[in-house]
Amino acid sequence: MSVYVIACLTPDPEQMDAYQTYMATALPLLEKVGGKLSQHFPVGDVVVGEKPTEAIMVVEYPDIAAVHALFDSDEYQQLIPVRDRAFSTYSVSIVS
Repeated sequence: MSVYVIACLTPDPEQMDAYQTYMATALPLLEKVGGKLSQHFPVGDVVVGEKPTEAIMVVEYPDIAAVHALFDSDEYQQLIPVRDRAFSTYSVSIVS
């Protein structure tokens, strides 16, 4: 059964090189565990509250084990310092 993950992201405009490196490295890791970027939404007008992030991505994984396989992998762990430079906000939540 597929599992969906919501990623809430705000790229740091002063770290676009880190952003490009992160995306170029993370997407093949995602594919390696059978995941795929399902949808990407830029956040527009906020109706209630404050704008939480600049973009929301929906990522589909084949199962929960694949989610953990990605985020727990040595390759992804080595990418975390780049991720932390690339984004001013970054959160990932499993929604199903």
